[in-house]
Amino acid sequence: MDKRNSTDIVHILLFAMVVLFVFELIFINMGHLVSILIWLAFIYYGKKRYSRMRGKVLFWLGVFLLTVTILNTLAFKFLLFILIVYLIVKWYKAKQEPTYMQPEFSVDEHEGISEEPILFTNKWFGQQRTKRQAYEWKDVNIQSGVGDTVIDLSYTVIPKSDPVVVVRHLVGNVQIVVPYDVEVSVHHSSLFGSVDIFDYHEQHTWNRVVHLQSENYQQATKRVRIFTSVLVGKIEVKRG
Repeated sequence: MDKRNSTDIVHILLFAMVVLFVFELIFINMGHLVSILIWLAFIYYGKKRYSRMRGKVLFWLGVFLLTVTILNTLAFKFLLFILIVYLIVKWYKAKQEPTYMQPEFSVDEHEGISEEPILFTNKWFGQQRTKRQAYEWKDVNIQSGVGDTVIDLSYTVIPKSDPVVVVRHLVGNVQIVVPYDVEVSVHHSSLFGSVDIFDYHEQHTWNRVVHLQSENYQQATKRVRIFTSVLVGKIEVKRG
């Protein structure tokens, strides 16, 4: 089975799991849906008051109970079953099929590919932020579990090639500091949270999608496209 077919199968299984998960929450077990919303509220309010002991307790209790609730869903059990079957089939085929060595060919230097340095990595827990000193700009495309991401653009030189920032969070806040000579276009979606982009403010949003541009974005020579999505959290874009 080639990589493309394997990827298609993975996408189909993930889509099936999401459909099953939504179907289960809406039609089979509304209790799970209510529980998930409650634990998400625990996480959100605990995060807002994380500096206090009560906030820490609410936050980690919400994370623990949300994890337990998801593990008890039919969709997760389906995914686990499919994963076990997949690993067994893959192990069986590896035993049956011979291993072929792929020939190596030298290629022209213009066809080569190299790995570039990055500013962030995918991270399950904890905060990530850019350096508090001058750094070379690299486009950002990350996914995070629980934690905050802080991107300060005032310590770097923005190129003229429409740099991109893509941040996907489960639970956490995204803060982006933008110099006064840089314009932005912000696409943001969230299940529950708040939006604070320059002079635009929304609190306690629910299932919200917003697209905002700074006033001179279309004419600017220095501009950044920002795409963020969070399950629970806040997006903040400010001048600095």
